[in-house]
Amino acid sequence: MSLPELFRHRDRFIGCIAIGRVPRRRLGERIRVGRHEAVLDEADSAAFESIAGTLLHRAGDTFSIMTQGYDYPSLARCPALAEDGRCAIHLNGKPLMCEVVPLDPLVPDRLQHLVLAGRNQSASYIGADCIQEGERADATLMVAQGEIKDAKARDALARRRRDLEREHEIWGRAVFESLRKDLFESPVALARIPPGGFLTISIVPALLAVAGISARCRQLCLDYIDSQLALTDRSIEQALSRRRLEDRPVTQELRGFAQAYQRAKALLGAPLRTPLPIPLPAIESEIGTPSSLSNTEAYLSGADH
Repeated sequence: MSLPELFRHRDRFIGCIAIGRVPRRRLGERIRVGRHEAVLDEADSAAFESIAGTLLHRAGDTFSIMTQGYDYPSLARCPALAEDGRCAIHLNGKPLMCEVVPLDPLVPDRLQHLVLAGRNQSASYIGADCIQEGERADATLMVAQGEIKDAKARDALARRRRDLEREHEIWGRAVFESLRKDLFESPVALARIPPGGFLTISIVPALLAVAGISARCRQLCLDYIDSQLALTDRSIEQALSRRRLEDRPVTQELRGFAQAYQRAKALLGAPLRTPLPIPLPAIESEIGTPSSLSNTEAYLSGADH
């Protein structure tokens, strides 16, 4: 979920930052998923480089830094799932990533068939019978001959990449630089990011980055923090009532999130002239430019979506 999406649904989704280690793809590399295989040519290599240059971050390895919704895995359901099994926010700002799934915005279009093949073999999709090979009269053809054939999926993927690029510029680079020394340049800290997995941390670094843009952005962040503190308290209370042993690590992490929110709230509630403890290279070009500031504020409030 993008930051504006989390702001919009701040009473439903607990926000966090997910940091993933993304493998670097090279010319001539062979990628195999089941019986499907691709050997990366120059066009593939260039496409991966383009994605990395606009959406990802590099410090030796390549990393993704994205905001996402966070919840107890033991619940095994989306927080927006209604009791009747339908999406409760389908017509009210449903996250764009829901339209993109099962495609992957970090993979070039020509290789999305490998993404689908991988999804089809993953435990999350086994039994769902929603991804099948071949054309069918009762189903939409998603990809063929290295192209995304479904227009809605193609449009959603393009929009998601645009959102990720904007997030990269507005707060992503600032957060990356703030974490560079203690995480991305520390072999011990990097060991906390599992291969193919993610390290989740508090969303506060992203909030501090955007709060420094303007007084309006600071207030949006304060409003978000208040809602998140209340939601976190409710989530922990419900988890304690469930008395499930596997919930304990998540409860501990959520309590850490709450502490980070309280510290950020105290900092953001100080006089506006108080500097924020995070570098802002991503927005230096915008400071003092009213049109850019208003565009950023509109983006964060969801007004331009």
